[in-house]
Amino acid sequence: MRERFAMAKVIHDYLSFTWSPEQIVRMKSLARTGAIVKTPFQKRFDGQHDWAFWRDVSDAFRREMAEQLDEAMGGAEFVAADMDYNDAYSDIVQHYGVQLLDCLCHGEVAALVQEFNLHMVPANGHGITKRFSYEPRRGGMYGYAYSATLMMDGANAGIVAWGAENGGCMVSITGAGCAGVDFTIMYQILNRLPGIKITRVDLALDDYEGKAFTAATFREMALEGLFSGRGRPPRYTYIESGHIELIDKGQSKEAKKRYGMVPNAGTSFYIGARESGKVFRAYEKGKQMQDEKRPNWQRAEVEIRSKDRVIPLDVLLRPDEFFAGAYPALAGLLEQVEPERIRTFKNLFAVDRQRAIESAATQAGRLINYLARFEGISPGEICHRLTSHLREDDIPARLNRPVSYDILSTSGTMEPAF
Repeated sequence: MRERFAMAKVIHDYLSFTWSPEQIVRMKSLARTGAIVKTPFQKRFDGQHDWAFWRDVSDAFRREMAEQLDEAMGGAEFVAADMDYNDAYSDIVQHYGVQLLDCLCHGEVAALVQEFNLHMVPANGHGITKRFSYEPRRGGMYGYAYSATLMMDGANAGIVAWGAENGGCMVSITGAGCAGVDFTIMYQILNRLPGIKITRVDLALDDYEGKAFTAATFREMALEGLFSGRGRPPRYTYIESGHIELIDKGQSKEAKKRYGMVPNAGTSFYIGARESGKVFRAYEKGKQMQDEKRPNWQRAEVEIRSKDRVIPLDVLLRPDEFFAGAYPALAGLLEQVEPERIRTFKNLFAVDRQRAIESAATQAGRLINYLARFEGISPGEICHRLTSHLREDDIPARLNRPVSYDILSTSGTMEPAF
C-alpha cells in the first residue's frame, strides 16, 4: 500500500498565458469569417520605433488611440473575402496600422504589471510598494515583435512579449516567479483580461522525505497501466545516472576487478510527449539541487499545454484537483481530492462551435437585428428564411465530426453553450 498525502501540497511551477486588447479580439473574430475592411482609417504611425518609444508613450495617448479605433471599427464596412484566417487577420492589422496596434498591446502589458503591483504587494510588505517590473530585451520572442524580462523583487521571473501581428500579448512566469505569486489574486486579474488563454501550466507535488514516491515508483505504476488511457500507448523515458565505481578489488593480483553502476546522481521518469500537450516527469529534486538538508527530496510534475484542449482558469485556484486528474497514478497520491480532468476532444469541439457562432454573428448579426427590430419578423421566421434552402447535413465543416458521447445530454441533444 503506497503512502498518500493527507493534505495536498500541489504548487504551480510554471505559467504561461496570452491575451489581446479588445480591438484585436474583435479583429480576430472578423478574420475567422474571412472579412476584410473597406472603410479608410487615417490615424496611424509612420516609420519604425524602438522599444523606448513604446515605453514612453503615455496612457492618455493609448486611450485616445483605442477610442479612435473603437469609433472607426464601429462604423467600418466589412466585406467577405476569399481568405483564410491568417491572411484575413494580417489584412485587417495592416489596414489599421501595425505600429498603432503594437502600441495598444504594449499598453496592455504595462497595465497588467501595474495590476500585479497594485494587488500583489502584501500589506505587511516591509515598505515594499513595487514588486514587479520589466526590462527590455533586444528584439522579440516567440513570434512577437517586442519582448522584455519580467522582474519580481529584482530577480528574473519570466518573459513578457507583445505584438499585433502575433495577436496581442504573452506572459510566461518561471517556477521561481510562481513561488512569489498569490494565485487567487492572479485568477481575479486574469479573469478580467480580454481573450485570455492559458497556454501552459506546470503543477508539481514534492515529497521531501521520499516516502510516498520515487521515479522508480512511477515506473512501476506505468507497468500497472496507471498512465495509459484508451488512446495510443504513451511514450516513456527512464533515466538513471551516477558513477561507475569499483565494488570488488579482488583477492589477488590476478583476480579481475569488478565495477558497478551506482545511481547516486539521481533517476528520472518521463511519460508523454510535448507535441501531445501533456507530459509527466518525476525526478530526484534533492540530488538535482544538491540539497544537503533534504537529500531524499522527490518531485512529481505535470506539464499541460493548450494543445487540442482549453486549460480552464480554475487551474489557478484548484491545482490539487487538476494534478490528480492528469493521470490515474496521480489520483492515488492525494487523499480527499476529487480529480478534475481536462478533456481534449470535448473542449476542442466547444471552441470550434463557439467560433462558428461568433462568425455567424459577425456576418449576419446586423441583418437579423434589422429584421427583428425594424420589420418585426419573429425569430422563428427569420431562422426559416435563412435556413430553408439547406439540407439537413449542411453544417459548418469545422463542426462536421463525430461527437464524443459525454458531450451529449441525457435527452440526446447537444448541451447549449450560450
